[in-house]
Amino acid sequence: MNIFTTIYRKIREVIGKVIPYKNIESVERVETTLSTDMINALNSWYDLYRDEPIWKSDTVQTMNLPAFISSEIARQVVLEMEWNITAKTKDDNGNDSMNPRAEYLKKEFERLTLILRQKLEQGCAAGGMLIKPYPNTNDGHIYFDWTMDWAIYPLGFDDDGNLSDVIIPDTFTDGKDIYTRLERHTVDGKNVKITQRAFRSNSRDSLGKEVPLTAVDRWASLKPEATVTDSDGTLFGWYKVAAANNIDPDSPMGASVFSKAVDTIREADKQFSRLLWEFEGSELAVDVDPTALRPRQNGDGMETAKLSERLFRALDVDKGDRDLYEVFSPSIRDSNLLNGLNQLLIQVEDLVGLSRGTLSNANNEARTATELKIMRQRSYTTVSDNQRALERCLKDVIRTMDRYATIYNLAPEGEYDVSFNWDDSILTDTEQQMNERLTLQGAGVISKAELRQWYFGETAAQAQAAIAEVQKEQVAGMAELLPTLKDDGTNPPTTNNPAPPGGNDK
Repeated sequence: MNIFTTIYRKIREVIGKVIPYKNIESVERVETTLSTDMINALNSWYDLYRDEPIWKSDTVQTMNLPAFISSEIARQVVLEMEWNITAKTKDDNGNDSMNPRAEYLKKEFERLTLILRQKLEQGCAAGGMLIKPYPNTNDGHIYFDWTMDWAIYPLGFDDDGNLSDVIIPDTFTDGKDIYTRLERHTVDGKNVKITQRAFRSNSRDSLGKEVPLTAVDRWASLKPEATVTDSDGTLFGWYKVAAANNIDPDSPMGASVFSKAVDTIREADKQFSRLLWEFEGSELAVDVDPTALRPRQNGDGMETAKLSERLFRALDVDKGDRDLYEVFSPSIRDSNLLNGLNQLLIQVEDLVGLSRGTLSNANNEARTATELKIMRQRSYTTVSDNQRALERCLKDVIRTMDRYATIYNLAPEGEYDVSFNWDDSILTDTEQQMNERLTLQGAGVISKAELRQWYFGETAAQAQAAIAEVQKEQVAGMAELLPTLKDDGTNPPTTNNPAPPGGNDK
């Protein structure tokens, strides 16, 4: 039986997850495009991330590998992310000044980056996440809703595999009542139609009864239906894990970063449990004849004087020539078990795209710097692919923020430039990268502007402007320096009379 089908059929309590799909289908009278296998997988990834796999039991403990893998990939993706939103304009005096729209977007977007790594970790586990900006006209700020792929309800995709019709649930609890808002985004050409409905229930397994948006304070200002024109795409950013979907190859949805390693993770947990049992089963003990013990004061069993109950075990022994005490101290087979566990962890690393040594003990896997670089290459590829996917998502978020800023007059209109710089220090260190680029710049392969774009994370316009400013200052400095030079014998002669030949040989 497919493991995802098994997990889906398992009876479990749904904690922190949204209303089941069937309830949305019944009230919206729509049906998701997701296959049963994909729905099962989304549910299983949710359980695995919460360290509640189906194989967890009294005899099988877990290493919580899915959460660790998700956390490690998210950490490496955003570890050295540099970004900028800027644009210069001319004031009334012709001087450069910052574009107010760019300043506003930069300030609002900065709040998103503060929690990006934590949310990206969950998105990596879910196969993707949706970031939806929304404006607050009361305070003039833009806020963000984060919804993981195991919680959205996709209805349609465009030809490029991007979400074009989706329901985004929003749920909160007030006392015994559970409120759910279903927000549907449908792309229609250059426009986006948004509909919203609210429900109240006393059970997470049911949407309950529909109520007006005005009946819920936090949703009272929302309109049941609206259309945003000239949106140039969706009004959210969708990050999709940069890996092939091995659960449903025909689905445009992403797959969890640990999707390909689920079976191996299960075997690693079992091996880890065997190792724990080996240590527990080989604990030092002393088998003691009952005649060597004394009754407890409360009359409940026997005891030894001032010694650990865990150490001594009452056992009838053959008197004969044997002592009343026999030490139980078997040898521990930890070496074989550890080697087996290490091999399984190496397989997990290979399957999820992490370099050797991230989970396993790779001391014997590499010896030279070249071998280490080859090992790091796997992580570099995984991370860089997901960085590009995240960048596309974040640019869509900024585009949506800009559209809302125009609709609700949150900041004066104006152009803006967005730049992202993703450092590749996983593969090479910064000093080495700088030396390589300086060599290329000296050979005329790259320009000074390209070098600045890489090092400072600037846009092309910013880099060109900065270089022009540096050159301007250098020219001005030389102009100030030339008049102060004196003829102290180090400057060339200023007359037309040549020096006499051999003048110093008199």
